[in-house]
Order: sequence, then structure tokens, then C-alpha cells
Amino acid sequence: MKTPKNISDYTQKTIESWNEAAPIHAAINQSLYLDVTDKAFNNLNADFNRLVDEFGVVGKSVVQVCCNNGIDLLSVKNKGAGRCLGIDGSHVFIDQATDLSAAAGHSDVEFYCSDIYALPEKYQESFDVVIITVGVLNWMPDIFKFMDVCASLLVPGGHLLLEEIHPILCMYEEGSPSYIDSSYFHREPFIGTEGLDYFSHTKYEGKENFWFPHSLTDVFMSAIASHLQLKHFKELPYNIGNFCADLELIDHNPPLGINVCWQKTG
Repeated sequence: MKTPKNISDYTQKTIESWNEAAPIHAAINQSLYLDVTDKAFNNLNADFNRLVDEFGVVGKSVVQVCCNNGIDLLSVKNKGAGRCLGIDGSHVFIDQATDLSAAAGHSDVEFYCSDIYALPEKYQESFDVVIITVGVLNWMPDIFKFMDVCASLLVPGGHLLLEEIHPILCMYEEGSPSYIDSSYFHREPFIGTEGLDYFSHTKYEGKENFWFPHSLTDVFMSAIASHLQLKHFKELPYNIGNFCADLELIDHNPPLGINVCWQKTG
């Protein structure tokens, strides 16, 4: 197996893997086409929902980076957001997001297919709020460049709201029970070919994808380098990403998630 040599090689391979997984996820989530018709539809986890309310989205322009099928962005739209844009590298997920948005009656919500590392300049400094919901950071080969792209989307004074699995979970391998299998400071990408069905956890021989462990140091230092000032940080004791979810139930559980808000200072 040939290891990719640059960022775009990594991301394009992983995007192909997500394109492969998208129809599987769509088949599992058929009920969403009815669920989103409810004007009160809200898919946000409780703590992230409170974070969104605390910093506010009513009337504001919002972009979701790596939006998947768009249901979190539609949830934010239902909370009163103004212009909404969802960006994802998978054209199959973008198609699903467009269909779900139409079903929800939000024809004004935009979706754009692009590798996040190759966004056009027209989106720079265009949004009051950037949101990133669980399952994004560890697909990013270069977290410093990724955070810089996210910051570039914000107007000065805008907020970046992040929900993500806790970096400590990169030490774990899923199992019954899940167990520690790697150093917290491991930095080489993990290569997977077992498919990306995180709903029913069906295993299939899929296209290879690349998972990158990032520490809390990486997350916070990349934000600092991108002129983002910390406004909120919370570690979560419960499962938010269907990864090593059994750890929520053990007596001495590690943190399973993080919620963070930064503000763009320059």
C-alpha cells in the first residue's frame, strides 16, 4: 500500500471513502426526510445546543465545515440563523444535504462541495459563525492549516463553535470493552479499510481512509496560531460520536467529548 505524500492525496482518498459510506448512512437514516419537516427539528447534542444558544445565531450568517448530510446546519437554521452554508468534500453527502434541506422547506440553505483545504477565496471573512460538529478534526492531515481555513471564513469578532470527540479517545481501539491501544502522542495516521458505518457498525471492505490523532495541545495551539481567542471549553463525560461509546458506562471513564468556542481577534 502506497502512503500519500501530501495533504490533497490524504483528503481525496478519505473523501472517496466517505462517498462510499454515504449511501449506507442514507439507507439507515431514511426517517430524517420526515423528521426535518418539523420546524422544531434539532439534531444538536444538548451541551452543544446550549453553546450555540449562549453565543447566538439568530439572524447571523453561519457556515458548517464538513457538514455531512446537513442536519446539524438545518438545526441551526431552525434556531433562527440567517444565511447558512454547508461545506463538505463528499458530493454524495452534499446531494443528501440538499435533498434534506428541500424536504425541510429551507430552499435558501446553501451547500458547496469542496475539499476544505481548497476553498475558493469568495468565502473568506463572510460568516459570523463557523460550526464544526463531531467527527471532523481527526480526518484532517494538517490541523494548523485546517484551523487557519476555518478562521479565514469568519468576520473579525466572529465565533468558531466546535464539538468533537475528546483527543484522548485516539488512544483507544473499539471493542467489548474498548481498550487502550496507542500512545496519546502517536502522530502517524491510522489507515482504515473496514468502512465508515458508525451507525450500525457494519464492517465491509472499503476504500482506504486516513485518521489523524491530534492532542489537545494541537487543537489549542492551532487556534492560537489562527488568531482565535478561547471563550469556552468543556469536557464531556458521555458519548457524542458513536466511537468507543461503551466507555461512557464504565466506572472510571475518560472524557469522551469536548465543546469549545473561540473568537476571531484579527
